[in-house]
Amino acid sequence: MRKTLISSVCAAVAMLAGCSSNTPTCADAETVSLVKQIYQQQFDKQHNAMSEERQQRVKFTVKDTTVALENITTDASNANTGKAVCSAQLTTVFPEDAVKAEPQMEQYMRAIYEKQGAVLDGTKLWGQVSYTVQRTEDTGALQVALNGFMPFMGYFHDIAMDRYDRMLRAQVAAKKAAETQAPSASQAEMEAESEGTSSEPALVATPISTPAPRQPQAASSSQAQVTPAAATPSQNSAVPTLCSAEETPVFACSTGKKRASLCMSGSGNELAYRLAPLDGAPEMVYPASATVVASTAFKQGTHAGANGLPLLFVSFDKGNYRYAVYGSMTTVQGIVVEQNGKRIADLRCQADRMSELGTSELQSLGLGQDQRPLLLP
Repeated sequence: MRKTLISSVCAAVAMLAGCSSNTPTCADAETVSLVKQIYQQQFDKQHNAMSEERQQRVKFTVKDTTVALENITTDASNANTGKAVCSAQLTTVFPEDAVKAEPQMEQYMRAIYEKQGAVLDGTKLWGQVSYTVQRTEDTGALQVALNGFMPFMGYFHDIAMDRYDRMLRAQVAAKKAAETQAPSASQAEMEAESEGTSSEPALVATPISTPAPRQPQAASSSQAQVTPAAATPSQNSAVPTLCSAEETPVFACSTGKKRASLCMSGSGNELAYRLAPLDGAPEMVYPASATVVASTAFKQGTHAGANGLPLLFVSFDKGNYRYAVYGSMTTVQGIVVEQNGKRIADLRCQADRMSELGTSELQSLGLGQDQRPLLLP
């Protein structure tokens, strides 16, 4: 998903006033209390810097969780200075509904955070941290310095945001279903007058768009075959594409002057990217040979969008250029072109757009992962 919590904090320190001569240990109640206090202070600091709306979304899950410190070990201790070096795990347990992310979102979060030491196991999230504890020489105050808490904090944040987003989508779907079950007479008249154009409200933005798989239509005769030289309705009559009747469009849109399509072959192991002027023949086709399998010609990835929501994309490299189609029907959608690592074009889809970059059919192609971020404005 995205790494939404970015901080230069490498360590955070807190002190507990009070005079004492005893040597503190890693698992002392006072030490553990200070570690949790440091984490909470840093959590509040990070989220107070965010928008009020995002704070409310995260707090929706914060109220249902408690952070604890477990599996405490002493890595080193110095009897002369009274300083101990400790390791432990920050842990929390989420409600069941908080860890029901869609498979692609779950995979994305795991890829980001597990390599940093934060792991989601069922409903339990834990993150490896280290800290030091000792008493000051002048006052005997307990001093703790905590390191490594940011991956745990970031993972918590992303899970909380995803939970809230899914709740909003469920509410929209329920409202939509209720309106569909009992349409008013005026609504039916408006739909008839618009010749089938849907007047349903648009869905809110979602992290991952996973529409139901489309069933390719069989051509009824040889005359029904359509060459990719002209835009055709193909499998989606509402969106003209550059795909043939034997192909399934997984991405298509108009940028105002151009039309682009990403088409999957009927055999299910080939992809083709085509770009053409509106109502014109393709001026770019990739790959040039229709026999090149998709897994060697294309890659897929996820980009952290400016609003904190991930954008799925499919990319390919052609010489010094990198092309990527990105987005979904419920997020921004477009084509970005880079040359030698610098963005030279970002063509935003304006009309006649569709994207099914998250479908199971596309995932079955076994495309490699493109770890490079998109160079979006």
